[in-house]
Amino acid sequence: MGAALHLAHAHQQPFKERRPKRTGGGNGGEFATIAHRIYQDARADDKARPLLLAFAYAVTMAPLDEETGVWEAVGKALNPSSYKGYLRELVRADVPRYEAPGYRWGADPLDRRCTGPRMRPHPGGDDDFRNRLNICGAPAQDKVVEKMPGTGWHKNHWFCTRHRNDLARVREQVREQNEAAPDPVPNRGGLLPCYFDSDWVRVYRWALGNDQWEPPVYGYIADDWPVPGQDPVPQKDRLRLVLGGGDLDGAE
Repeated sequence: MGAALHLAHAHQQPFKERRPKRTGGGNGGEFATIAHRIYQDARADDKARPLLLAFAYAVTMAPLDEETGVWEAVGKALNPSSYKGYLRELVRADVPRYEAPGYRWGADPLDRRCTGPRMRPHPGGDDDFRNRLNICGAPAQDKVVEKMPGTGWHKNHWFCTRHRNDLARVREQVREQNEAAPDPVPNRGGLLPCYFDSDWVRVYRWALGNDQWEPPVYGYIADDWPVPGQDPVPQKDRLRLVLGGGDLDGAE
């Protein structure tokens, strides 16, 4: 990723503080550069992208003064009439975490489908997934979670009531592997720190409403997480755009 902007003190509670004045206009070229990076970032989904763009606008283009801080500018860029709850929701969606298969309903076509062996061809023909994968494919009630050795990521093996023996067999096969598997590498969130510097741990705690939340062992910056089969993201110098105080309370 490119250089990150610096949102110093954007996490702090509201109080009067001298802020750099920017009455309008801003740096359109810098905003365009950051926006291009955001649109090219395949990790940014429909929640992360507008939030990243709003932050980019706030720190490069929005009029800022003693009364208007970064967080208020971000919120108004997202929804001028009613942004407070929406802003918190978007930040919460960027909390670094691992989401296991099946977390999002409908994302996996084989979720809750029995992976036990098929004894005879399904009448659906060669293109039917049950025949292509040679699995039962019936609605399943129980699963075995297999944890991958390198990433700790989960693979679900679902079984219907007719394949309980297969469930017990697979559970025993993966037992030692699961015990030795590392903590799962995060696969969601952590994009805000890739672009902007701030006390993101405190911001994420605010978004979750949980002062005890701790980042994953791999850190809270998505660029730092290992991805199997890919080289690490090259580390680059971070551009620091120092802005005065913030107002998390105002964003609630």
